[in-house]
Amino acid sequence: MNKFKISTRLIFLIGVLATLLVIVGSLGLYGMYKSDDALDNMYHGPLTQTQQIDEIRYLNLRNRYLVSIAVLEQTAERKDKSLTEIEANIERNAKLWAEYMGTPMPPDEAQMAKKYEQLLNQYLQEGLRPALAALRANDYKEAQRILSDKMRSTFDAAREQSTAVVDFNMKEAKDDFEADSARFHTFEIIMVSIIVLGVLLAIVFGLTLMRSITVPLKRAVDVTEAVAQGDLAQKVDSSGNDEISALMRAVIHMQTSLAGVVSRVRQGSESVATASAEIAQGNHDLSSRTENQASALEQTAASMEELSSTVRQNADNASQANQLAMSASTVAVQGGEVVAQVVDTMKGINDASRKIGDIISVIDGIA
Repeated sequence: MNKFKISTRLIFLIGVLATLLVIVGSLGLYGMYKSDDALDNMYHGPLTQTQQIDEIRYLNLRNRYLVSIAVLEQTAERKDKSLTEIEANIERNAKLWAEYMGTPMPPDEAQMAKKYEQLLNQYLQEGLRPALAALRANDYKEAQRILSDKMRSTFDAAREQSTAVVDFNMKEAKDDFEADSARFHTFEIIMVSIIVLGVLLAIVFGLTLMRSITVPLKRAVDVTEAVAQGDLAQKVDSSGNDEISALMRAVIHMQTSLAGVVSRVRQGSESVATASAEIAQGNHDLSSRTENQASALEQTAASMEELSSTVRQNADNASQANQLAMSASTVAVQGGEVVAQVVDTMKGINDASRKIGDIISVIDGIA
């Protein structure tokens, strides 16, 4: 599973859950729309039609009752009230029938409605209208006869047909209800199945995703703690292409880098240890030489003291020598004067000797 990035896996999980949510929501909305359509069709179809038929049946029954009351009472007031109400009922029936026939209906109901319309017209034309004409003419016996002979039979026939239409509408409403109920249960099963599937998928995939994240992270933490404690020999699995694998590869790189650093530090430490040993030896040699130099310095100091004493003596001797030199210089100057006198004397002697030589030469020449 670590072949895919964590972000990719999360996007996949979110996408799947979102898709399931959309499916469940869509099915729910579709079921609601279908239920609404079914209720609308049921209300504006069989239920409304049944209500219209029932009101038509009631008005027809009411008209028959009003004719009966008018025939029984045989008064002008009762007759006028009955005629007025019956005409209004006839008009209301016509409007209701137009509304009923304007609603969509299956072919079977259309045939039943057509037959019912024929029976209503028969009841109206053969029973009710003649009875109303007899009442307007104050012919109560004729009205009574029509009420007994025509209105009852045509009314009963129309009523039976209306009952068949109502039963058909009720059956249609029942079928629609059962179909809508079956559709509801089907959607219910599908939606529950999708929800269960989504929950199971979320649990399984979520646990797998969580394990694929937490286990490598725990391993990375263990390796990091081991590295922090100085253990650089931990084995790390870096296979995969997700972020955890990249992290493990970074941990391996960190291990390798730290191992190189430790190796270089170790080599440096060994070099430092060797240099420290050499420095210690040098310090030891320097200490020995320092001791020798200190001894030599002590001897030099002693010699310097002797030299200083000698210098002081030499200074005294130099002072005496200077005095003697000054005396010698004086003597030398006096000696120089004596030498000059001697030189003059010697020059005189030399001249005398030369003269004696010349004399001797002359004597020898004479001889």
